[in-house]
Amino acid sequence: MKHIESISDLIKQLSNCNKEAIKGIIDRLKIPNSEFEKFATWDKTHYTRNCIARTQNFELLLLCWQAGQETPIHSHNDQDCWVFLIEGNITENQYKNNQHEVPVLTVSEIMQESCSYYINDVIGLHSLHNSEEKRAMSLHIYVNPIEECSYYSQRFQEYKIKKLCYDTVVPN
Repeated sequence: MKHIESISDLIKQLSNCNKEAIKGIIDRLKIPNSEFEKFATWDKTHYTRNCIARTQNFELLLLCWQAGQETPIHSHNDQDCWVFLIEGNITENQYKNNQHEVPVLTVSEIMQESCSYYINDVIGLHSLHNSEEKRAMSLHIYVNPIEECSYYSQRFQEYKIKKLCYDTVVPN
């Protein structure tokens, strides 16, 4: 099959597919990093969530990570999530809850550039961490869009609900 070489092509493919076809679409990505840079924003205090496209069936986000930035341990609100690492090094840690509803690490993996990763709540919870001393960018596809998720508060040692928001949104 033909490579997907632009973000507009990717959005078109995602708009016309079912969930089962997404892995095949991601495996065909050959979009130059320069095309993502126009959507990238950076913040010294937190990773940024930049919405490239959103429909009732999916959302396409570019996450931009400064060195050391990370997500908390979180769920995906029963939605499916694919991550494609554009550049940098991100460590994914997966967790399962023990009998006391405390997350226990089950898998730790360093994501490879130009490779895709999949997570849903059946697999478990996860956290992502920019494990390098340089910036990283990752593309996230959620089916369906996620309005909120639960995350594990290290401070309170319990799960909390977080309403999700974007740092930037591309106008339609």
